[in-house]
Amino acid sequence: MSKSDFFRFERKNDDFPFYSDLTSPALNLKSSLIFLIAVAVGFALFLIGFGGPYGQPFMNVIFPLAAVIFVARSQWTSLFRKLVAKDIILILGTYIVNLIVTLVAGFIISKLFNVSANPASEGFNGNFSDAIPAFLKMIPMLFGEELITILPFLVILSLGVQKLKLSRKSAVILAWIVASIIFGAYHLQTYNWNVAQAILGIGIARVVLLYPYIKTKNIWTSFIVHVLNDWTIFGFAFFSSMHH
Repeated sequence: MSKSDFFRFERKNDDFPFYSDLTSPALNLKSSLIFLIAVAVGFALFLIGFGGPYGQPFMNVIFPLAAVIFVARSQWTSLFRKLVAKDIILILGTYIVNLIVTLVAGFIISKLFNVSANPASEGFNGNFSDAIPAFLKMIPMLFGEELITILPFLVILSLGVQKLKLSRKSAVILAWIVASIIFGAYHLQTYNWNVAQAILGIGIARVVLLYPYIKTKNIWTSFIVHVLNDWTIFGFAFFSSMHH
């Protein structure tokens, strides 16, 4: 992948699913609502801890994925594509940029506002037998976070093109920003309803995290970056807990 290809907005000859009849059945009001309700139900059940320690991480996977299968039928797999060699460079590049952005945004926000620690990062006690299940649990949890961000992204993209009559590029940018704000809002409870920390801090990191999906239209790319990112951050928290 050339330097210019990395910074180019998207790859050529590729398109998002569900926003235009040219690519796959476009979302209408009914199917858009099904997507959003499934996201809301999955997230609500996740928040209340439904399913216990083993079921909870899957709440944001089961409901949104069921909605995609119900709406798109055989085309539900359009969210998933094969990883290709140049995706690895994209994943590693985004991972590094995202870590830098997360640390810089976190530092600036902590200087400007009162901030709360993520309770998960404070839950480590230096014990590997506790840490390993916590890190494994992050895999379905973070995959669910990709679904509950990317489905609203596709709904907003569809709305932007079909109803607001925006250009495709403008609709992508609108969906990118709104989906990132929504993702930040998901973290309000985690950070004691600290709007600056959740919407600004987490939302800015999500702008970077959405880049690989927008580039490749492949949920696997943003998911892998997300896992690498969180494993790194919580890995530091775990190792620091070992030295306390």
